[in-house]
Formats: sequence, C-alpha cells, structure tokens
Amino acid sequence: MNKWLVFIILFLSGLLGFLLSVSLHKNNALDKNAVQTIQTFHFPALFVKQLAGDPDAGKKIFKQFCSACHSKQPVIDIHAPAIGDKSAWRIRRRLGVNTLLGITIEGEGAMPARGGCFECSDDQLRQTIQYILHAS
Repeated sequence: MNKWLVFIILFLSGLLGFLLSVSLHKNNALDKNAVQTIQTFHFPALFVKQLAGDPDAGKKIFKQFCSACHSKQPVIDIHAPAIGDKSAWRIRRRLGVNTLLGITIEGEGAMPARGGCFECSDDQLRQTIQYILHAS
C-alpha cells in the first residue's frame, strides 16, 4: 500500500474524529445559567476563614452547612426542626443559646458534632444558632 494513501486515510480519520467531537461538545454544552448553579468544589476551611468579622456569618454558615436538614424543604429529611418553625424553636429557645451551643458542639441524634461544620469556631456556631432563633 502506498505510504501517501495510508497518510491520507489516517489524516482524514483524525480530522473526522475531531469534527465529530467538536459537534458533540457543542450539542452538549451547558448554558451560562446552568454552569453557575453547579457547585463542584467544597472548601469549608477557606469558606469559614472568609467569614471572620462578617455580620452575616451565621446566615451564611446556616445556608452552607445546616440548611440540608434544617431548611423548610430539607434535602436530607431527618425531621430536624426547620428554620422558621416557631413552635419547634420556641421549645429550643427556652434552653438558651449556651445549651443549644453545647448540643451543637456535641451533636445530637442524626446531627453530627459541630453541626457538620468542623472548621467553625464556637463563636461562629453561636452566631448561627442566634440566626436560626431570630429567623424562627
């Protein structure tokens, strides 16, 4: 077989493969809004460090760590008291922030120690508890 013929066949095969992959990529490309909603990395230590001195730290920690179980529509439904449920939090409010902080630090039931935010300081956990109580 002629070397040029082999070269042309291989070249055309590679070119066809490249064009096919470009075509498939264009058809499967995500739109700008979809890309913005995908979270691919989780850096909790960096996240918590960035909250130093932030007056909304409690709200942000709730959203990042607590909302999976404590939101009004939880992703993990373990019957944890939902934020905004006044009757569920009225009972807990009577315990006081320090007792709730102790429960959060130790964990209770399905809730892991420190509410899963192992990087959070006690003060940041206290801010989060105060945010939940205020929102409930």
